[in-house]
Amino acid sequence: MSNIFEEFQGADLDRLAECLKAIKQAGLKTDRHTQTGINEGSGNVWVWSDDWLGCVYCSIGFDVAWVWACPDCGEEYEFATYQELDDFTSEQYEKYDGCKSCCEEEKDAA
Repeated sequence: MSNIFEEFQGADLDRLAECLKAIKQAGLKTDRHTQTGINEGSGNVWVWSDDWLGCVYCSIGFDVAWVWACPDCGEEYEFATYQELDDFTSEQYEKYDGCKSCCEEEKDAA
């Protein structure tokens, strides 16, 4: 079992705390399968669970956002809250067979 404090120290630990606050505010839960890490390219701290629609991250500037990636094309969309992410994904699958980036036309409104 790895020690979370081996990876997260200083400001990275503070950014992880911001992600955990956002998770709690969204009414989501973490479990033993929830994953977290630091993006080596951007420095963003992220938390992800297979039970959620997307991933939460906190930037070096302490901006927290939720991200959804289309499973078909990989296009990413960012949201200020989990509720906005949830509303967006519901709308996308209601109108399209994926996201508006990878689907050429809307579904027939039958």
